[in-house]
Amino acid sequence: MGRGNMFGQMANDRYASFDFDRMRKYRLARAKAAMKEFGIDLLITWDAWDVRYLTSSYVTIPTRWLEANFCVLPIDGDPYLFNATSFESSSIRRELPWLNGKAYPRPMTTKLTFGPEGVQPLVNKVLEIMEENHMGKDIVIGLDGCTSELDYQVAFGAHGIKVKDGKECMFHARSIKNEDEIACIRMACDIADAAFHDIQKSIHPGVRECELVGIGMNRLYALGADECQEFVCASGPRTNPMHIDFTDRIVCPRDLVAVDINGASYMGYKTCYYRTFCCGKASQGQKDAHKIARDMLYASMEGIKAGNTVADVAEGWPKSPSYWGLDNWGDASGYALSHGIGLSLHEYPMFRPANVLAGDRTVLEEGMTLAVETWYGPKGGDYGVRLEECVVVTKDGYDLMTHYQVDDLIECIW
Repeated sequence: MGRGNMFGQMANDRYASFDFDRMRKYRLARAKAAMKEFGIDLLITWDAWDVRYLTSSYVTIPTRWLEANFCVLPIDGDPYLFNATSFESSSIRRELPWLNGKAYPRPMTTKLTFGPEGVQPLVNKVLEIMEENHMGKDIVIGLDGCTSELDYQVAFGAHGIKVKDGKECMFHARSIKNEDEIACIRMACDIADAAFHDIQKSIHPGVRECELVGIGMNRLYALGADECQEFVCASGPRTNPMHIDFTDRIVCPRDLVAVDINGASYMGYKTCYYRTFCCGKASQGQKDAHKIARDMLYASMEGIKAGNTVADVAEGWPKSPSYWGLDNWGDASGYALSHGIGLSLHEYPMFRPANVLAGDRTVLEEGMTLAVETWYGPKGGDYGVRLEECVVVTKDGYDLMTHYQVDDLIECIW
């Protein structure tokens, strides 16, 4: 299974491509349906990816920590955006005409504003939006992605308004992608393939992990990535146990190099995509470890199909952490897992063998997009193999979106 992306990256007058207007309408409808399901009448989200999901606006990376950018969505109304990719909201209104003029300067409330009194400026804005949308105070407000939830609960409570957590609601909304969202993820995977190619060509004795990350990121930006998150690039003994960062370690002959391009982002849609390389000729033990990790990965993917549960996927994974020579699932939690992939790196559903053994029976649905990842290395050894694929759940199985060579360990002969 598996087919490539049909689309080019540029708009074109002679064939259909990404339909972003269709995607915006689909996402807004999904969010409102989820709000109804979860009993939320008005949603406030500070989550950068949910703000983008609802408004197609971008919360820049440096401003995310402050939690000063947000969106308010009445269940029967348009989204209201409070964002600052420009210092003047008039320019945002021109750039985002689908918001129907509902883009405003941010109230002076941030993560550094403390107590119910401090969040009152935002509460006052929400009260104005409620009045504009003919909403009384007998509603439920969902709060998503805010560390000051308790302050907002007290502040809204003073007005007799109930609040609840809105994060689960939005994870469910985003879990089923339409054709345009899937096409964006495919494009992100395609540009990640190009980054892997550049990284593979650059693996030789003396190159540093951080250099390989820079080489990969350069290719992503050259091919249209709108942001790059930190790669994983672990080499040599840092692949066993597996480390999920990068350093300035120098790669040596016969080192394995495990790279996760979790930084490819096309129109906001991410990849989480591992391949493992060998600097030079691989030993038989390294090749055997790759085969074990690859077989484990594809055995679990056989369980992916609409209507199956996460337990069907877990059938392909080891049933005990002792498989990796470990005593508990906490230490082995990253060695076999799957998670949703979309605007954020980790989305619903997310599961591991321990979740399934504890009774998780989440049903897979057509249109879900998943990343599936496995690791294997000999206990006490100085090498390990990490692999990962991204797939779309279909009614008959899955559609593979990641296509970089995975059948055999990739040897980088300098």
